[in-house]
Amino acid sequence: MRKMFRLGTSPTIGTLILPGEPLIKIAERLDATIKLTIEPCDKIIAGVKNKTYELGLIESPIFDDELVYKEWMEDELVICSLNPLPENLAEEDLSHCTLLCRNTNSPTRVFINDFFNKVNLSYETFYSLSEIDNASAAIQGIKWSKPNKEHPTVAIVSELAIEEELKKDTLHRSRIKGKPMIRKFYLIYDRSEGTPSYVEDIITYLREEQ
Repeated sequence: MRKMFRLGTSPTIGTLILPGEPLIKIAERLDATIKLTIEPCDKIIAGVKNKTYELGLIESPIFDDELVYKEWMEDELVICSLNPLPENLAEEDLSHCTLLCRNTNSPTRVFINDFFNKVNLSYETFYSLSEIDNASAAIQGIKWSKPNKEHPTVAIVSELAIEEELKKDTLHRSRIKGKPMIRKFYLIYDRSEGTPSYVEDIITYLREEQ
């Protein structure tokens, strides 16, 4: 019987990047059956620390000295809207938008807030805010939003998460002030375990698949 390998991933990675061929290839390289669990980043980090997961793949790192973090991919967050907006949104444009945003303590919101600080913006720049629990809820909220030229509803989401919708023109993408909002994906494991032999192999494979 093949051994069980416990892999924890954050939602974007677990639902959009790993399903299908990548997960099959990782299982082959490990010669194991993959038990994949999708949870928020903070729970994946806690799970790696308490040995619930042997490996974690996350997009919003909360750095912890007990863990090793390996970068393996970049992801761009973009403004998502139901109807086309200018390709590059200035502060004046944003001030008319209703933003579907993550909860205050969400790692993604913290990352976006840091980006806003760098470009002299804030969440208060937007016309109004509406908090949601996760990226899927944000995307569905945009899809079901009523057209409003005066105050369009937007969300900041992973471009990977709306890749198919962009191809079909059912959703549209803009950037803030023409500046890419780039975050990194990380592979994490317990520092006390040393560096498992499979880590570099998996990282190499994931990078090749970008």
